[in-house]
Amino acid sequence: MTTKILSVGLTAIALLAPIGCGKVYNSSSYDATTYGVSTGSAQFLAAKEIIVAKCASCHTRPSHAAWAGTSEEEYISQGLIKAQDLEGSVLYTKIQGNRTAIAGNMPFGGTPLTDAELDTMEAWINSITP
Repeated sequence: MTTKILSVGLTAIALLAPIGCGKVYNSSSYDATTYGVSTGSAQFLAAKEIIVAKCASCHTRPSHAAWAGTSEEEYISQGLIKAQDLEGSVLYTKIQGNRTAIAGNMPFGGTPLTDAELDTMEAWINSITP
């Protein structure tokens, strides 16, 4: 009798095990839904880290708040970045102290991007194929 109960119990557990398998929804899943999945070239991902840290954290308007989840293609289609054209890239020319002839003023009241951060932004823009 005990063997039969044990056998039935193990069978029930075995049948229920697949129910627990599947996609796990945790904070990472929520973050990916909210902020986008970080995919793209190494240059884009490095530039995106700077944008998230130095730009998106202050810009709260709906048109800017989504920058953290914006893909490279969306930056281009929105006219924020122009492939291999620093002067034509609005996002880049808004950066205070950038190396173009166009004066910018961001981050407003904040510390300008470092040379290394500017190098990263430039490497990304210059790596995009038109």
